Amino acid sequence: MTFVSPINTITLDCSSNVLPNAILLADVDMNKSNELLIGTQDGELLIFKSFRNQNNVQLWRRALGLGFITAIAVGPVAVNTNEPRPIICVANAEGAIHLFLLRSAGQRSRVRSAGGTLHSGNRNDSKMQLYSSTTMSIATPNDDEQQQIPVAFSQQLICNPKILLIQEYNENEKQLIISYCDRTIRVFTSIIMEEFDGRLSGRFVLKHAFNIADQIHTISSRRLSNKDYELIVSQPCGNLLRFNPNDENSRVLATDMCDYTSSGWTEAIALDKFLEDTIYATICYDHIDIFSSSLNKIHHIPLSSKTGHLCGLRRGPITDNYNQLVTISSVDGDTFIVDRHLNVIRFRPPLSSNTGCGGTNDSIANTNFVDQIQAFTSGLFGDNNMFCFIYVLTHNDKIIIVHSLEISNSRTTNLSSALSKITLNEKLKQADITSEKLKDLLHPSSSSS
Repeated sequence: MTFVSPINTITLDCSSNVLPNAILLADVDMNKSNELLIGTQDGELLIFKSFRNQNNVQLWRRALGLGFITAIAVGPVAVNTNEPRPIICVANAEGAIHLFLLRSAGQRSRVRSAGGTLHSGNRNDSKMQLYSSTTMSIATPNDDEQQQIPVAFSQQLICNPKILLIQEYNENEKQLIISYCDRTIRVFTSIIMEEFDGRLSGRFVLKHAFNIADQIHTISSRRLSNKDYELIVSQPCGNLLRFNPNDENSRVLATDMCDYTSSGWTEAIALDKFLEDTIYATICYDHIDIFSSSLNKIHHIPLSSKTGHLCGLRRGPITDNYNQLVTISSVDGDTFIVDRHLNVIRFRPPLSSNTGCGGTNDSIANTNFVDQIQAFTSGLFGDNNMFCFIYVLTHNDKIIIVHSLEISNSRTTNLSSALSKITLNEKLKQADITSEKLKDLLHPSSSSS
């Protein structure tokens, strides 16, 4: 058991729904700190930035009219740049891919001198309003124009994309990996070129297509080397499979879990620094399973979530003692942190306006919680690189950012597990403590209290 300190929250209002793969923390302006990207079903791409003060989160850039956004990814897809530049990739339900390239002030001035355009052409007001513990300034028309970012490139691909990934193959080939609702994963090679006037030209070319035998819940990736990577696919009942999409002779490794009582949402990720070797983790309804590199199950960790199934699995930060953390959320707001020693922290942040905190040593309880989570992510955010948990709520149309969560290195343990049974009995006998006395001490009756 590990103790958790009180938490701080920032609340943003959002009047549109957000899908689970349309929320992302990424560095889009190359300032060595992450921004928060949100894609809504109304076609808005919203980029939030935290400025110095960790409570000062503002809407920094936005784009409108993008269709029903289903997924967002950030990575280098241009092939003619010496320095990899992060490009925002947005997919909508109709299969359109929109790319955005953010530039510094000096780069924007050079673009203007070259005759490039820097306005989006869509002047509709954003439906996002900001609320926080600090006072937000009201945007002027000039501020509104500066916030608008234009689409640098668009291409129509196949409809119903679900998840986007950007990876580099063989050092110089940029690839866009898309998971679709029809149990298909397609790998596109990028021949996108960055022009001097700020535009992007070229196209994505289909390279591979994989038909998966069962439903695809999520996909993630892991670097195998500087030249190659593998895909990790999560499927129903807590199953996962992993394969190299660029190697025709690659083996497809898969688990074979047949526990149909655990039919909830499944997510899977690879963890390189969680245990001694690379392991793979999956969540399914109310537990997390840890698999070896050969996909043999080595740990089963039950997570007590009373009212909702697990819905989010993310890599957490690496602590000072090189302890890799894993963060998990459930649809009712219960959040879990698991470390390499398989210690579990459970807390529930104040996701409602009428919330009280209290409870046991290892949790922060919510006494009046009525909302559910529709999207979740965690990671470093803002100029201070603070670790955050970010929740998008279903009914209250809110985005909650939880930050400054301090975890103590002190842990409690059970005395009976720390000492052998023989040694424990000897110590109790020396102290003249019987099993009945110990039971009364640990579990006093209501009459004696």
